[in-house]
Amino acid sequence: ARGRADGIDAHWPLLAELAWLAPKRLAALRPRLPDPLLQRPLERFDREFDGAGDADDLAWFPAWLANSQPALAPRLAAAEPGRQDVPERALRLMVELLGLERQGRHRELMQRRQALRELHLGLFGAYMATR
Repeated sequence: ARGRADGIDAHWPLLAELAWLAPKRLAALRPRLPDPLLQRPLERFDREFDGAGDADDLAWFPAWLANSQPALAPRLAAAEPGRQDVPERALRLMVELLGLERQGRHRELMQRRQALRELHLGLFGAYMATR
């Protein structure tokens, strides 16, 4: 109800947390959040993300979205720290990568890219495809 009243932009941090902690619940919530600012990226994620092809893939949605729409990265990064699972670490790393790119810190950028590659090859491929 709050998502509909406030608009999705106010809830990106909560959606990121939900994705990491309970991706199947996010999948169940999708039909009840008809906001196109959420639905369009989710549909694109479903088509483009190289994952297992199940609801657990949604745990990677925040990191993928930060890469796909860098303007949302600060909102997604405002999510409360969770269990530091791999998908959460991937988002935090993606936000760091975006910052390093803006700063032109090439050596650190290369190190972080390698770390992203080690976390998830499909996410790394999506990141490099935009570079």
